[in-house]
Amino acid sequence: MRLEIVKAGINGEGIGFFKRKPVFVEGCFEGEIVDCDLKDEGNHYTGRLRNIVKKSEHRIKGKCRHCFKCGACALMEIDYEEQLHVKKQLLEGALYKYAKIDEKLNDVIPSGKIFHYRNKCNLPIVEHEGRLYNAVYKKGTNHPCIIEECLIHEEGVEDIRKKILEVLNRHRLKAYDRHEKKGMRQLIVRGFRKSYQAVLVTGKDILDEDLIKDLKKIKGLDSLFQGINTVRDPVRLMPDKLRCLFGKQKIELASGDYKLLLSPQAFYQLNHEQAQRIYKDVSELIEGKKKRVIEAYCGIGAISLYLHDKAEKLIGIELIEKAIKDAKDNAKLNGYDNLEFIAGDASKEVRKILNKEKADVLIVDPPRTGLDDELIVTLLKSKIDQIIYISCNPSTLGKDLDLLKQKYKISHIQAYDMFPNTPHVETVVLLQKLNS
Repeated sequence: MRLEIVKAGINGEGIGFFKRKPVFVEGCFEGEIVDCDLKDEGNHYTGRLRNIVKKSEHRIKGKCRHCFKCGACALMEIDYEEQLHVKKQLLEGALYKYAKIDEKLNDVIPSGKIFHYRNKCNLPIVEHEGRLYNAVYKKGTNHPCIIEECLIHEEGVEDIRKKILEVLNRHRLKAYDRHEKKGMRQLIVRGFRKSYQAVLVTGKDILDEDLIKDLKKIKGLDSLFQGINTVRDPVRLMPDKLRCLFGKQKIELASGDYKLLLSPQAFYQLNHEQAQRIYKDVSELIEGKKKRVIEAYCGIGAISLYLHDKAEKLIGIELIEKAIKDAKDNAKLNGYDNLEFIAGDASKEVRKILNKEKADVLIVDPPRTGLDDELIVTLLKSKIDQIIYISCNPSTLGKDLDLLKQKYKISHIQAYDMFPNTPHVETVVLLQKLNS
C-alpha cells in the first residue's frame, strides 16, 4: 500500500489516510510517501513500514544506532527545528480538539541540549549470551532491545551505568528469574555535575561484600542502594524501601539560589536546565508578592522553593509522604520559613485550605492523567485569581482547559521542549479568573 504521510501522531508516528480512516505508521514523517502493509484495527489502520518512496526534506541520519529498535526517540531522524514544529502542531491540535482553542501559539522554547540532557536513567537488566545488559522493551511487546549506549543520557549518568554493568558482569551475576525470584532486575542512575547515586533493583539477593567494594571504587558513584522487588509489576519497579549499601542517603543539587537534597525515590525533572527555565517563567507570571500561593502535586517542593519570595505564605501539597518529608527538609536546609508542605490528596487538601482562607495563585503540575474531577469542581467554585497549569500531556491539558474556561480566561500558553528527539512537550498555561 502506497501512502502519503500528512501529519504526526502523538507518539511521533506518521499519519496518513485510507478509506477515510487514519493509518498510523512508525518511522516516517509528514510529507513522506511510503510503502506499508496495512492492518485493519476497526476505526483505524496500523501500517508496517516497508519502504520510503519520497523522504522529507527534514529527514536526517540519526546518531543513535538503536533508534528504531528502541522506539523511545521517535523524532531523532528529523532536524531539530522540525522537531519543535511537530511538537507545536501536536499541542495546537490537542488544544483545538479538546478545548476548541483555535489560536497560533508561540514557538516551542528549545532545549539548551539536544543530546545528553537526561539526568537519570531507569533501565531493565537483561541477559544475553551470558552477559548482563540494559535494555528497553519496545512498546506493546516483551522483546527487549539491548542498549549499549544512550545519547540522551547525561554523559556522567551513561558512564556510571556502563561501569556498574562491567562490575556486575565481572562478578558473573545473573538477570532476574521470576521463578526463583533472584537476580538483577533494574538499574537506576541519577546525578548532577560528577556526583551520582544508583539503585540496583534485585530479587531476594544478598549482594556479596566483594561486589559492593568493587562498585564503591567507581569514581563519581557517591551512593548505592539495593531495592528488593519480586512483584510482577513492570510499572512500579522502584521499591518503597531501599537499603543503602554505601555513601550518602541523598544527592545534592544546586538549583537557582537554593539547594535540593534528593533521595533515590524523589521525583525531579529529567532535564534540569530546561526545568530551571520553566520555573523562572512561572515566577515571572506571578506579578508582585502575593499573600498566599498553593502548589498542588508539589513533589519534593522544587517549584515552591524557587518561588519562595513570591508569597508571604506558600503551601505545597503532595500525596507521597516521603516526598513531603524531602520538601520539608529542603525548606529547612535553605532557611525558608514561609513554606508549608502537606501530605494528602490534592483535591481534598486544596478544598480544605480554600474553606479557611483565600489563595491568590494556584500552581498545578499534575501527572499525565491531568487534574481529577473533584479538583476541577473545587477550582470552578473557588475565588482563586490565577491558576498556573504546568502540563506534560497536551491531551489531558486540553480536556482540563475545556472545563476550566467556564470560569477562567486563558491568557498565556507557552510550550517547552523538555525531551528533545521525543514527541513529548511541556506546556505552561496561565488562567485568569473571569470578572475578577
